[in-house]
Amino acid sequence: MKITRQGLACWALVLFVSGCASPSSSQRLADGSSPPGSTPTGPACASPSGGQRLTDRQALEAAWAALEPNTSSHDQANWQATALKLVEGQAVAGQFEGGSTYGCPGPTPAPNQPIGAACRYWYVVLQPVPVTPRPALGTPAPTAPPLVPEPFARKAELLVEATDGSVVARKLWCVVY
Repeated sequence: MKITRQGLACWALVLFVSGCASPSSSQRLADGSSPPGSTPTGPACASPSGGQRLTDRQALEAAWAALEPNTSSHDQANWQATALKLVEGQAVAGQFEGGSTYGCPGPTPAPNQPIGAACRYWYVVLQPVPVTPRPALGTPAPTAPPLVPEPFARKAELLVEATDGSVVARKLWCVVY
């Protein structure tokens, strides 16, 4: 592979500026596959060069749909998004290595898929809302326990493909009693 001055500058800035395409993604065919005789370098993006991107709300809904089976309450109102941003795969790939769950209730989630370095994803972090006091009905006892909306889950990080809404990778942290 021949490295041009422009390609080298693109790679030098890739951590700071989005939109630089890696040499491997620029060599992909329209269907996302590599041309004959080329060396595949990673997973193809659903739409490596753009396409119709999901809105932040659509990405949040896709993340919630993937998380919901592993929650105790199954109630989206008990969760809040603490991070929701578009990222390149190479910036977050290391965060999703290893197992995807740690003692969470519900079914075992699908295994994490390969993350394309030059692909765009929505990085979504969901956390349970903080513990809230029980609503006052009459005179509550001062020793009444607080209402814990999601007692077993602590945090969920999900990577949602930016154009088709599929959840590519996830990390779920739960408490095991």
